[in-house]
Amino acid sequence: MMASRMITTSLAVTLAFAATACAEPELAEAPASVPVFQADASWPQLPADFEWGQVIGIAADADGHVWTSSRSEIAEWDAQGSLVQSWNAAGPDGSWRVIHGMFIDHNDFVWTNARESNLTLKFTKDGQHVMTIGRFDETGGSNDPALMGRPSEIWVDPVDNEVFIADGYGNRRVIVFDAETGAYLRHWGAYGEQPDDDYQPDPASAEPSRQLRTPHGIAGSKDGLIYVADRSNNRIQAFRQDGEFVMENVLRPRCAPDGEPEVPGCGQSAAFSVGFSVDDDQTYLYVADGGSHVIVILRRSDLEKVGEFAGPGTGVGELGRPHNLTVDPQGNIFVAEAAGPWIQVAEGDSVQAGFRAQKFTLAGSDG
Repeated sequence: MMASRMITTSLAVTLAFAATACAEPELAEAPASVPVFQADASWPQLPADFEWGQVIGIAADADGHVWTSSRSEIAEWDAQGSLVQSWNAAGPDGSWRVIHGMFIDHNDFVWTNARESNLTLKFTKDGQHVMTIGRFDETGGSNDPALMGRPSEIWVDPVDNEVFIADGYGNRRVIVFDAETGAYLRHWGAYGEQPDDDYQPDPASAEPSRQLRTPHGIAGSKDGLIYVADRSNNRIQAFRQDGEFVMENVLRPRCAPDGEPEVPGCGQSAAFSVGFSVDDDQTYLYVADGGSHVIVILRRSDLEKVGEFAGPGTGVGELGRPHNLTVDPQGNIFVAEAAGPWIQVAEGDSVQAGFRAQKFTLAGSDG
């Protein structure tokens, strides 16, 4: 691969490509039109009494409003970042635990997961509960057609009205249901194969794992492909909607265990969430790398890396564990930050990054 240019973050909040070739990991040669983003310090406009917890769900709707999940509260923000409404998604008795992931479908339903309760949930935009997939506090493994296993993110196909779920923290699969009835349709694991919960990868092998390991992010493209952020395997896998495997890319090699030689360019949990550029061809795939605290830009046609931006920190345009991302109709990226790394701000004094949502405005391209 030829070296390319990488997006870097400045304290002046402008994100642009450096003119020099980057160090390891080597990048694919970038087209002249790779998107460039600028962090927007004015978004959101937090009410005086508003306080973030870990932000572990974010989604843009067709009107350009952005929805977030934090402390079990679903909040809707308008395009200027003002709070429109909020409501609690923890269930009638408050027992649905860890409201995680977010998607607004073509019928204006809000989808999320009560991850620790093994439930996928469907609401109206004003917070009325419509449907539950799974059973409270029950799980049955990666080949059970009815029970979930700590599900993570959701995407709904606007053509067939099928809901695709990255399932997730406990299971090792993508599972698909009818979004209207909740009827089970199909599921698959890594490479489109049947998931195997007993599989253990060989730590001495350089071969990629044959099983998904925390399939966390999921999104479908307009040309019928499903992209899965296989978080703990540091990779993106692409499938057809029937589960047929298409291609993959490992974003960073996994780091060696303690006491073993370092692996250059390694990372942990390099693929959390995915979204697309808004050009007609959806040329680029954006990936939240929660381990390295950056947003990676891939060329969607071959999943080759052409850039990245941000880096660990608490300033505007820096990130603390980017956990989920979404792209609004104008092509702007919004990032949900969970509990990030501790950042030293003065001698003997440090603060924890994360615990917020940020907007990165599409500012053009590097061409």
